[in-house]
Amino acid sequence: MDRFDPLATWQAAEQHRARGDDAQARAAYERLATHPEWVAPARLRLGHLALAQGRLRDAVAEALAARAADESDPVVLEAIVELLCQVGELEAALSLAQSPALRGAPDPAVQQGLGQRLSEQSFAAEARPFLQRARALGADSPTLHYQLGLTALYAGEPDAAEAGFEACLARQPLHGAAHRQLAKLRTATPAKNHVERLRAAIARAGDTHPDAPPLYYALFKELDDLGDTSAAWAALEAGMRARRRQVQYDPAAEQAVFDQLMRVDGQGANRQAEPGPAPVFILGQPRSGTTLLERILGGAPGVADAGELRDFGFQLRWCADLAGPPGPDLALLAAAERVDPAELGRRYLSHTQWRAGGKPLYTDKLPANFLWLGHIARALPQAKFLHLVRDPMDVCFSNLKELFAGAYPHSYDQAEMAGHFRRYQALMAHWHAAFPGRILDVPYDALVTRTDAVAAEVLAFLGLPPAPGVADIARRTGAVATASAVQLREPVHARFLGQWRRYETPLQPLQRALENP
Repeated sequence: MDRFDPLATWQAAEQHRARGDDAQARAAYERLATHPEWVAPARLRLGHLALAQGRLRDAVAEALAARAADESDPVVLEAIVELLCQVGELEAALSLAQSPALRGAPDPAVQQGLGQRLSEQSFAAEARPFLQRARALGADSPTLHYQLGLTALYAGEPDAAEAGFEACLARQPLHGAAHRQLAKLRTATPAKNHVERLRAAIARAGDTHPDAPPLYYALFKELDDLGDTSAAWAALEAGMRARRRQVQYDPAAEQAVFDQLMRVDGQGANRQAEPGPAPVFILGQPRSGTTLLERILGGAPGVADAGELRDFGFQLRWCADLAGPPGPDLALLAAAERVDPAELGRRYLSHTQWRAGGKPLYTDKLPANFLWLGHIARALPQAKFLHLVRDPMDVCFSNLKELFAGAYPHSYDQAEMAGHFRRYQALMAHWHAAFPGRILDVPYDALVTRTDAVAAEVLAFLGLPPAPGVADIARRTGAVATASAVQLREPVHARFLGQWRRYETPLQPLQRALENP
């Protein structure tokens, strides 16, 4: 008689997994998944195995099976939330995170972990109570205080944000991200700034320290506020060099991806639209005004501002059954040619329409969706596109002076930034030709100088009536989880028009590269 010992089977499966014997591990976990008390941890492990092997469909199925299991251990449940986030099942992740078993978990590490997971997925308002509970339960790490500061920043509470970042630095003085957020939180003045503290931190860290880039970017921001443009540029240039050493970027590989995208045409884009709320994609270069436009539209009665969603990339990868990063690569683009656009559209809608909150339209403002515009247009015939267009020098400089967490690796070198921008312009011209009438170009300079008129034009393009007062973004509440969080608590302004001219001389390489391809 075969006597099944779940604990021994689990231990054997873990040993197989540690040795890299995935087939044996998978068989053992599959057997464990038939035992009621081991379903969730076994499905969790099977999901991780599938993800590591690139089998995204199986990874999603295992993650959802683990979610559906009768499990009460908060540590296991937190791990399921993490896997659900990894495979793009964010609605399920958020629902599980808010279950009584996790909201009431007595382990501060679980509370902090959940807060961090939700914050990483731009659920800043939902993340904050978990982080606060972690602190109340005794957690006191630099990371916790940084996350508390970040969620306070996104909630529009600068004093609480400052307290969180300073508490982080009291525990980890070289925490570069906390220094950078403090620099961005307020305009530096001669009476109140962090310049000397930042210079001391840079001297202590050195250029090869992992946190050197954010320290330099923070110093640039404060020196720029103070009008010391010479010293500010030196700090920015040092930060760009330090960051460029940390990221991988191959312009030729990017060119190959853009060349492949240029082969996508408008064929099959006129299918019957699926019912329910329709997405509005706000896209373009980062720092081009996408968040500002979304903030304006979110004040209209018929529009829900859903933020930067990564769902389209996730669902395209699900359809192709090819795990990987959300952005395009040649393998995914080749696989995308075999994907059914109708199925892809249904998958996207099933994962995002809940964000509409009963409104007829909802925004997806991930700037990099300009890469996917052709695939989106074919999958979602009801989708419309708002393309932010900003002066090339202004938008490229704005990218160069922003330190991005894990995206836009082209933005740490003037020539590479210019090369990427030229590719972007060519691709957008291709999309306009392939999908006439589906894309509205929204000039940034007009958006900040004739805001009411531009807002009315955008609403008309979306089939919505005028909404008086929609441009009064300073009165709006709710979290803003982007690099523009501080600026979007202010009224619309035009201070950033022509900002690059403060650094016209050191930006000559960028200007030449943009003007002479």
